[in-house]
Amino acid sequence: MAEIYLVRHGQAGQNALTNAHEGDFENDYDNLSDLGRRQAVVAGRSLVTRGQTGTPVIHGPLNRQRDTAAAIAAELSSEPPTIDDAWREIRFGDMLAPWLRDDPQRAGQLAQAWKGQLAPAETAAVNRQLLTAISQWSDGEEFAAFRETVRAGLDRAAQVALEKGSVVVVSSGGPISLCATETLPGTPWMTLLRTIANASVTVLGVKDSDHGPQVSLRSLNEFAHLDEPADDGSHPLRTLG
Repeated sequence: MAEIYLVRHGQAGQNALTNAHEGDFENDYDNLSDLGRRQAVVAGRSLVTRGQTGTPVIHGPLNRQRDTAAAIAAELSSEPPTIDDAWREIRFGDMLAPWLRDDPQRAGQLAQAWKGQLAPAETAAVNRQLLTAISQWSDGEEFAAFRETVRAGLDRAAQVALEKGSVVVVSSGGPISLCATETLPGTPWMTLLRTIANASVTVLGVKDSDHGPQVSLRSLNEFAHLDEPADDGSHPLRTLG
């Protein structure tokens, strides 16, 4: 069976929430942090141990996706990565800006939650509010269009996997969680969206059929390669933002 390795980009945009209420989230978020660059290298090395040296790499058009893909391709000694716009992340800024304008304190609370600076109950409350905002968007026409776009990109990646044996696709939490839910009927997209870690690996199996490539989920959100502890016992490579 051929395989697609879906890799989320490394950590990005640590100051993106500062001006998110003004609609600047997308540009501010779209750059890897130093930690994000390190995560990308570690993800690439983990794929080498899985026998993926020379595997073709595809990525979305965003800076954080491109730079993560470049680091992974370098570790794999692969050809230069190719771009497929289908793997672009949804525009969270478009969803967040109205929500943040409604309550100026939300940006600070969300930033604290992402950095683990709030009590568990406070973090849960912030996340519930955030998911409500995302849920309202995902019930509309934009989400339906997003879903069809990602499906088309997945079909193209599956064809590459069948031809080459495997392919690495570097994208973001939205497209990756959507691909997973396509293989898990009845699983809400948002349930997976909030769990996909930076530089995590999700593996899809691909087999050919009379009706085109058939995709199945083999693993979801692997991040054991990011478990290297710091001197204080923490795991700094494990991030979600």
